[in-house]
Amino acid sequence: NSIIGIIPMKPASQAKTRMASVLEPSQRATISLNMLEIVAEAAISSSLSKVIVLGGDSAIHAAAEKWGAEWIADKGRGLNAEVSAQIESNSTSGAGSMYLPGDLALLTSADVDEAILRSEGGTLLTMCPAVGDGGTNGLVIPAQSQFQLQLGTDSFNRHKNSADRLGLPYAVVETRGFGLDLDTASDLAELRRMAPGALECLLRPGDEN
Repeated sequence: NSIIGIIPMKPASQAKTRMASVLEPSQRATISLNMLEIVAEAAISSSLSKVIVLGGDSAIHAAAEKWGAEWIADKGRGLNAEVSAQIESNSTSGAGSMYLPGDLALLTSADVDEAILRSEGGTLLTMCPAVGDGGTNGLVIPAQSQFQLQLGTDSFNRHKNSADRLGLPYAVVETRGFGLDLDTASDLAELRRMAPGALECLLRPGDEN
């Protein structure tokens, strides 16, 4: 079964506003692009059949294509509507979808493949919770599933409750790479604790890495 990865992105210049207290705008743009590279490379070297970077600006478009992902412009409808439309498009062609946020600084292809494995090749709804804030840092959604995306605050519980209401069985995958997304200053501190040196790498512009 083919599964298509979807990585939604904001323009790099608008990324990570909740880190404004600790990072300059140029640093936030740099960290956003460097994290996208980590997630895109993990996705592309996994067993996903294709990887789409959805939205963002010209810098993200250029970066996505450089790494071998397909880039699709979004229509400005907001995260859930944009990703849901792409899931629907994948489903129409018979493919499952995997939602991946672009800010998983520790994600590896092994994490992505673990979720795919647990999803039984894209046929079982699979959820990857964020450790800190109750969010959802990965989803495998089978083709033709009734499951509706509800990304945002406390989304992991909302996704579980929604699956329960619909009577959809699901797997839960917890790995280090899926557990930590970088949104806030405290997330940066947690990254420093979990992976010394990683933050310094993320703050180097791409051509210096």
